[in-house]
Amino acid sequence: MIDFKQELSKYQPILELERIEDSIHNSEVQDILDILQHLSKAANYSQNQQNQTVSNRPTQNR
Repeated sequence: MIDFKQELSKYQPILELERIEDSIHNSEVQDILDILQHLSKAANYSQNQQNQTVSNRPTQNR
């Protein structure tokens, strides 16, 4: 039978694990910022399109 406690005691933690975690965390933050920038640009574009549509409508003379 395999003694799991004995087998686990043979393994050493990866020394670079903390650096890897920091890299992943920084990457996630950058991804979130990229998404927010894209949403902001899309919202501005949509607002500009609506403003142009309203300003291009002919006015009615009564």
